[in-house]
Amino acid sequence: MMYADLIDQEDFRERLVHMGVPIAGTADPESCCRQLLNWLAQPQGAASKAQAQALVRQLRAQRELLLPDVARAVDQYLVPALGE
Repeated sequence: MMYADLIDQEDFRERLVHMGVPIAGTADPESCCRQLLNWLAQPQGAASKAQAQALVRQLRAQRELLLPDVARAVDQYLVPALGE
């Protein structure tokens, strides 16, 4: 495994921004998760719930590539709210 394959907080944030979630460039993984959940609760984000669930499944499948802070945030915030 190469370091380039690892999913760090910037990679995680970029995936959410690509979905349309408005997240500041300095946001940590926990903030990113909270922003995603807040965005999904709004009318403009509600239509992306299935896409967010797919992202959670993908990240869980790539668990060995997640840096610990990203894995912890996904487990703490996204798995309970969006399922595995």
